[in-house]
Amino acid sequence: MAVVSLAVVYQTTVGRQTWAYVGDAKTEVRKVVWPTRKETVQTTLIVLVVVFLVALFLWALDSLLMWLMRLLTG
Repeated sequence: MAVVSLAVVYQTTVGRQTWAYVGDAKTEVRKVVWPTRKETVQTTLIVLVVVFLVALFLWALDSLLMWLMRLLTG
């Protein structure tokens, strides 16, 4: 039954386009250059450091603005 369904789908324009899309996707996945473990660890550490720095900056900005609001509102 599944073979008949696939044969019918392949006869339609949408079915052929979908099948071509799947084939193209498989080809593109084979072209991907995956990072090494070292590159992945380095990139992850860089992201963590940047997130930490942005968090510190936002905390400092929030503290400054809170202090200013307290100063203005008494």
